[in-house]
Amino acid sequence: MNKYLISPLLLTLFLQGCGGSSSSTPPKPPEPVEYNFSLTSQLTNDCGVSSAFTDVELLLQDEAWQTLEVYPADASGVISFVTENEFINYTLVAKNQQGTEIEGLNVVSFYQASSETAAHYQAQYDERVDNDTTCQCIIKNLELSHRSFETQTSVTSSLEFASSSVIDKGMTLFEGVKVCGTLDGAWPLSSFSILGTDSNGKEIGAAGFSEDFNVSDDVWLVSGVEAADAFQLSPPYQETSSNQLIRNVKHFSTQVPEGETSLLIFDTHIHVSETYYQSQASVTFKLNDGLYKSAISKNIHQITLTSASDSLILLAGQHQPAFDYPDFAEIKPDYSYDYSAIVGYPMAIIHYTFTDLTMPAKWTFYGPEKGLLAISADLKGYEDIIKVDSEPKTIDVQLIKSKMTNHYSDYIKYYQGDRALDMTNDFVKDMTAAELALKL
Repeated sequence: MNKYLISPLLLTLFLQGCGGSSSSTPPKPPEPVEYNFSLTSQLTNDCGVSSAFTDVELLLQDEAWQTLEVYPADASGVISFVTENEFINYTLVAKNQQGTEIEGLNVVSFYQASSETAAHYQAQYDERVDNDTTCQCIIKNLELSHRSFETQTSVTSSLEFASSSVIDKGMTLFEGVKVCGTLDGAWPLSSFSILGTDSNGKEIGAAGFSEDFNVSDDVWLVSGVEAADAFQLSPPYQETSSNQLIRNVKHFSTQVPEGETSLLIFDTHIHVSETYYQSQASVTFKLNDGLYKSAISKNIHQITLTSASDSLILLAGQHQPAFDYPDFAEIKPDYSYDYSAIVGYPMAIIHYTFTDLTMPAKWTFYGPEKGLLAISADLKGYEDIIKVDSEPKTIDVQLIKSKMTNHYSDYIKYYQGDRALDMTNDFVKDMTAAELALKL
């Protein structure tokens, strides 16, 4: 037998042991997943019509908040790009102006935001609001007729007004009421309310609605036919407030101090079928100022439901939140931070205001309970305005907990979206917060 002959079986085994034949090909690497990120920047006028706001740009950043790319808004106020990252860090830098104040900057940073979630930026620049092209705004006095009041303790409206005065026990004057509607005469549903006492000292309320604001009227007239009911609060009788959300507008704002056992709410009016009741209980702790001009912490519990009575089943935490008093050293000199000692709050919202700069600025950061603030790195293109060592005027911290979820990804998706159109989302129907306000 020829000792150099190798059987076909042995040859096959040999080739398999060496990795197979040379004709085999390695598996193809998986195709990268691409995400189309899009953010819409808008400015909204006084009658709710939105237009593009273009004085904003997005800085795409890495884990250390170093800028990777800068994306300006297009003519439609849209910022869009393609990324292979499902979650991204970014900072928005926008021009900002309010009332009679000078132009400043509004800076908003998001940690690990969802690339798949449609993002939104609601701009504020009062001097650029266009109320002429699509709106008509009128300012007139309005008289609300109502049941007899011996005393008035609260006068409110969903509209802006200058002041109020008593005409007589059954008539109240709202002075300088401003209403804005579309040019075709569609006016917003608006409410006017009075709280007080009757001749027997009983707490009472009266309210009326209007969607008809005739431009030729000298004075608008509204009948306050809606009555308020007293709802009992639960001990320990914390400071409590209530609003009603109707068509995403707040109505009938009222508040009672700590120790009050009941609250007046309008719960039988003609729009009750489309109403959400938003109630909030809070406990405030005024802390020794120490290094700060003032230091205040607070516990908050907020519920938003379609039932007035259910919305008042509230209890804010009664113990002082475990902030690092008196040093408040959760934020380190390198801008790393850690609020995990206050257990159970997946989201931290940290807000800085700066006034001693070349232009005023505010910076809001959305992130988890501990991490690194975006202010730890210079903003590309704005280094001459906000520096890493710039001294803030105020620092406000909100730690947020939604009963719906403990997952941070759910929180960041909500806050990067259009919250103005989402005030009754399940995410906000039962929320608690621990807050800290520092004035330097």
